[in-house]
Amino acid sequence: MKKNLTGILSVLLLLVLSLTTVSCADKDDTPDGMQNVSISTVNFDLFVPESWISQAESGISGARVSNTDTSNVTVTAYMPDAVMTVEEYWNSFCLPEYQNGVLKDFTVMEEQCGDTTLGGKNAKTYVFLYTVDGKTYESMQIITVKDDILYTLTYTAESSVYSTHLETVESIRSNFRFR
Repeated sequence: MKKNLTGILSVLLLLVLSLTTVSCADKDDTPDGMQNVSISTVNFDLFVPESWISQAESGISGARVSNTDTSNVTVTAYMPDAVMTVEEYWNSFCLPEYQNGVLKDFTVMEEQCGDTTLGGKNAKTYVFLYTVDGKTYESMQIITVKDDILYTLTYTAESSVYSTHLETVESIRSNFRFR
């Protein structure tokens, strides 16, 4: 009897351990070396390197490289009053806002703009330069539409370090997903 009880307990213990292992594997599908910095109320996952500093506690889905390198990636969502394409959004809302004088020396880098994907959806990439408080910045915005909501992944860095993080930003873009 004792032998049967030990056998049954061993089998039950193995089942519990295997269920725990399976549930952990299913629960955490974050890419190796990355962290999810999406706030809890959004329907997407934004993965950035583990070493980056999350801004999720501030209510922002995004992160910056470090305290000394403020290069950052964020994702925002915009729900327009009427259905619109990425191009309509860029031309009607983004460009006028950026050209209104707040961003000095605003210049679109046309040769770096084009088609891409974001979260499995067709998207457009827009790259531009501007100056704020005497510093020149470069930004890349990747914009897509899902369920009539426009999503914008923005990478911003001082021009002097912009190219340093492009490979990482590509990894962030390729790992981005909608829930």
